[in-house]
Amino acid sequence: MSAVAELPVDRGWVGVELRHLTALAAIARTNSFVRAARSLGYTQSAISAQIAALERAVGVQLISRARGSRFVRLTAEGEILLAHAAAVANELDRARARIAERAGGEAAVAGVRLGAPRSLAPLLPPLLALLRHEAPSARVLVRELDEDRAVAALEHEEATLCLTTAAPLAAARLDGVHVASDPFVLVAPDLVDAASATTDLDSLAWLPLAALATGSAARPVDDLFARARLHPSFVLRSDDAAALNAVAREKVAAAVLPRLLVDADLLPHALPLDRLLEPREISIAWPAGRDVAPAARLVVNAATRVGARRSRS
Repeated sequence: MSAVAELPVDRGWVGVELRHLTALAAIARTNSFVRAARSLGYTQSAISAQIAALERAVGVQLISRARGSRFVRLTAEGEILLAHAAAVANELDRARARIAERAGGEAAVAGVRLGAPRSLAPLLPPLLALLRHEAPSARVLVRELDEDRAVAALEHEEATLCLTTAAPLAAARLDGVHVASDPFVLVAPDLVDAASATTDLDSLAWLPLAALATGSAARPVDDLFARARLHPSFVLRSDDAAALNAVAREKVAAAVLPRLLVDADLLPHALPLDRLLEPREISIAWPAGRDVAPAARLVVNAATRVGARRSRS
């Protein structure tokens, strides 16, 4: 009989449950008990009860509640616990996938078909690298999808999961997990008027501009100028991010881009446009009400970790 190692867990911490950590992560993401509850499909009182139980179990305050404000944030202790919670969730998903593989053979780890629009392609290499390192049994096939085809592809089972900027997900008949916020920036190396253009729409419209032509990253830009009845001076509209970066690098035009699509050498010249444009909210989604298989859950977990790294960089 093989020896079974005793888990060195403090008695109080035995009361920590995965649902408590899920609630903590949702609050960290939304800075609100109300929004966290909505994102998880719980009531606000249920989320509050889970956080209270978690704080009792670990013996420290995890959420800071500013007086007179609707918003909350994690304490330093809460941030520490959240960093470890991601590792706990990932290890549980890996265990679930390995057990399913042993119980069901190859069918249990059948390939995951991941759809992604071109504007989210920079997330794919680190996602696939992470999966190859931590879950080599999960076979993932990535397929580029037009953003407007994502819902149909999921419903018709052409894709298992999809990276998307659809918001809210419920309106698109999807369930999902938030991956990252992707702010818009103005890439304008050495352009004297660029700083004022980040806060003044008239100044921005006067610049020679480059921007995406279609999709979720193009519509907010078009809507911004249309609402102000301005006609910006576009030099280039293209869905080729490399071309948009190139005209900015050559100082032909200032590029309005989601930060995710900015080349590394141009990031020092990327000025935030958060006063004019809301960030894209990126999620990994699946059809509403459909169970997520163990192998697909591994992909979901890996996507959230890659997104968190991107947000911190």
